[in-house]
Amino acid sequence: MKFHPVSSPRQHRAGAVRGGAVLAAVLLALGATAGCSGDEGAPPVSATSPTAPVLQPGKPGEANASLTGSAALPSRTFAPTEADVRFMQDMIVHHAQAIVLVSLASEQLTDTQVKALAARISDEQRPEIDAMAKWLRSKGEQVPPQAGNPELGSGHDHAGMPGMATQDQLRQLKEARGVAADRLWLTLMTAHHQGALQMVVQHHRSGTDDVVTQLGDEIHVTQSVQIGAMRDMLARLT
Repeated sequence: MKFHPVSSPRQHRAGAVRGGAVLAAVLLALGATAGCSGDEGAPPVSATSPTAPVLQPGKPGEANASLTGSAALPSRTFAPTEADVRFMQDMIVHHAQAIVLVSLASEQLTDTQVKALAARISDEQRPEIDAMAKWLRSKGEQVPPQAGNPELGSGHDHAGMPGMATQDQLRQLKEARGVAADRLWLTLMTAHHQGALQMVVQHHRSGTDDVVTQLGDEIHVTQSVQIGAMRDMLARLT
């Protein structure tokens, strides 16, 4: 599945409204996967009965075929690629720093709109971290420690991860006061969100897992909308 960039503010707004529903669908898919993992020999869950015939359209000029038994059951999905696993692991670390950025500035922010957006970002990204950690566990993959404690490793530069604030920038944010804190937080969080968009686009070039791709799409839509809002707030406060 390839990513198609969001093209208009109206699409951004519509996507943001769908964001919670998309995350719920991702969590539901993960729950279904976890529920089946205990039965090693069980076939994939399907509404299709092994004894019920399924009509398979024929090729041009050929008759339709009626399939029954195992031929009528859907095939198993492919195992996630290394790109899928790496995206989920890296995005947990990335989300964790977003929560840290909110935590460091929450007491210093003065603008009501900025404070409301900061709270929303923290509230949105915590459940996404939980969903990504659950997916990794269901695949037997390592979960970054930041999933349990966002503060872990938040002061490192993470040079290979786009948009991450440096230790010096985090210190500056902690020390900022008044409207300067609002402006610095908006600047750092905008860059942070832009980095997340880059990570989504990069994943879509080689990732194959539908759950990972769906979550990436939600992140791209939601954070694109928030980037626009933060730019407007920064222009107002400058």
